[in-house]
Amino acid sequence: MLASVLCALLVACGTGSSSGDKGSTLDDSDPQTNVTTTQSGGLSNDSSISLRLTDAPIDNLVRAVVQFTAVELKPQAGGWVKFTLATPQSIDLLQLQGGNTADLLINVPAPAADYKEIRLYTGSGAMVNYVEEVGGGVEPLQIPGGSSSGLKLKQDFTITATHAASFIIDFDLRQSIRSPGNSGNYQFQEVMSLVTVSGVGGFRGEVDPMWLSRPPPDCSDTLVDSFNAAYVFNGHNVIPDDINQLASNTEPVSTTPVTYDGASGKYIFEAAFLPAGNYTVAITCNADLDDLEADDDLRFFDPKNVTVVANNIVFL
Repeated sequence: MLASVLCALLVACGTGSSSGDKGSTLDDSDPQTNVTTTQSGGLSNDSSISLRLTDAPIDNLVRAVVQFTAVELKPQAGGWVKFTLATPQSIDLLQLQGGNTADLLINVPAPAADYKEIRLYTGSGAMVNYVEEVGGGVEPLQIPGGSSSGLKLKQDFTITATHAASFIIDFDLRQSIRSPGNSGNYQFQEVMSLVTVSGVGGFRGEVDPMWLSRPPPDCSDTLVDSFNAAYVFNGHNVIPDDINQLASNTEPVSTTPVTYDGASGKYIFEAAFLPAGNYTVAITCNADLDDLEADDDLRFFDPKNVTVVANNIVFL
């Protein structure tokens, strides 16, 4: 099991797919040729970049498809560097969990420089971006500015001339996708972070199912397979809290589902692509109650400290 889990986390075993159905192999040996690069500012393409996507899930959807058309990088000094995909990539972000990734740029020539921002451009048009609900309904996913100004990730990073750069953008769909409100439409407001492939690790844990079927208010219902999630927080001994984007409370750095694993017969969760460091993880079985713009009374149990080591998985 250790070998298979390390494979899932560190090399994302599976079949690469432009639809994001399964993870890539994290193999950067073959350069991507269907990308057009445009840049200004006199920078030279003396290195390369690989960029992949992964995701933290959401409860009420079974698919969340976003079409990506281009990637743009902003150096600390100089003009934008843009990589335009010859064929837009439609990726189901909900398939990118537990160490799975989807390729966006692979070993594409890029200027060695210090950078401060990434923008991901998305397609536009009817049902180009969409979600599928648990009940089977398919609805458009509106991405304001996605095709014109891109999804913005402001974070410092460096591409060096001596090493090929390999990064993962981690979407948190639980915080990014807003359920239909008065508009009746799903809205995408990006919450994402950038991690370096060589500096990340993760952890995997098992949860006793007796904790997942307690009657309300401890759980949202008594069904063992519903609304279960692990919330991950920066630092040890953190008091777990809900997601509230309008307040300055303790925000999780990642969330991941607790699901039944048929191979082992256990309920497990896996948090992948975390920078090395100290974290607190806690379980909730009423994750469906987490309103992103309200202070919710989520019931967390069994918080544990975990230290993530680069290129390793910790078992809880």
